[in-house]
Amino acid sequence: MPRNRAVSTTLSYTLSLAIASILVSGLLIAGGNFVESRQEQVIRDELEVIGQQVASDIARIDRLVVAADSDPTARLNHTFPARVSGTGYRVSVDSTADELTLESTSPEVSVTVSLTTRTDLGDSTAGGGVITVFYDESSEQLEVRDG
Repeated sequence: MPRNRAVSTTLSYTLSLAIASILVSGLLIAGGNFVESRQEQVIRDELEVIGQQVASDIARIDRLVVAADSDPTARLNHTFPARVSGTGYRVSVDSTADELTLESTSPEVSVTVSLTTRTDLGDSTAGGGVITVFYDESSEQLEVRDG
């Protein structure tokens, strides 16, 4: 009979280790997913704030161009963070949809902000950091680019 007790103790110890390993693995995986989803939400929030500020800059330049009598020259440099939550991003103006799109690289998060202007928009892009909003006299369009 003593041999059965030794097997029982060893089996119990092995099963306890296996169950503990499975539980710890499950907690690590769940925790990793939680952190990743929170990071995406933080990036989305930061991109929305930056998008609203760039949209405001575009509206400001639009008002200056509309108010000008002739040959308007308007340019605005605005410094934004080069990275949001450790990832780079791009700002794009889509002239057909009158939208401003901000996209981060890793993880991929996209935010869209509507634009309302009386001056035509030109398809253009800029990276994070210093963003220049300007009126291009040759094409008579508002555009963004790297500052």
